[in-house]
Amino acid sequence: MTTKWIDWLSGLSAWLSKAALVVLTIAMLYEVVARYVFDASTIWAFDISYMATGAAFMLGVAWTARVDGHVRVDVLSSLMPSRVSQLINGVVYAAMVFPVFSFMAWHGWKKTGNAFMSGEVEMVSIWAPKMWPFYAIIAYGLSLLALQVLVLGLRFLSTHDCAEETT
Repeated sequence: MTTKWIDWLSGLSAWLSKAALVVLTIAMLYEVVARYVFDASTIWAFDISYMATGAAFMLGVAWTARVDGHVRVDVLSSLMPSRVSQLINGVVYAAMVFPVFSFMAWHGWKKTGNAFMSGEVEMVSIWAPKMWPFYAIIAYGLSLLALQVLVLGLRFLSTHDCAEETT
């Protein structure tokens, strides 16, 4: 049941990723019109562009893992019997990749908390938006990716074919 919930969250995050791309597109169109038609650049377009791009990326990575869309090098495991290959993938995902992404997510949440407590703002532009919401999206994306990788690892380790679960 929990694995279905994580799959659902990954799907929801993928839709949020698409929404971030819509925000990016609208912001860039607005900036181009404001700059070249009205000769009045915005102070926020640069920040919105990199934050929306980063949000789109981080909100989409768990779903991409769920649908096996990330690049994998499986030269050796593809030569092995299916069950052995699944066991290798399961161990790598659950015992190696999951802890790495969990550690990264933990640091992301820590950075989010520090930015919130200190009132950290972006210092590159004059708009100077608060940074904690952007950091929170990164930490959330890493957390969901870690959970999705763990689910995939457990599916690989289960006795039935994991291809049935990911379709």
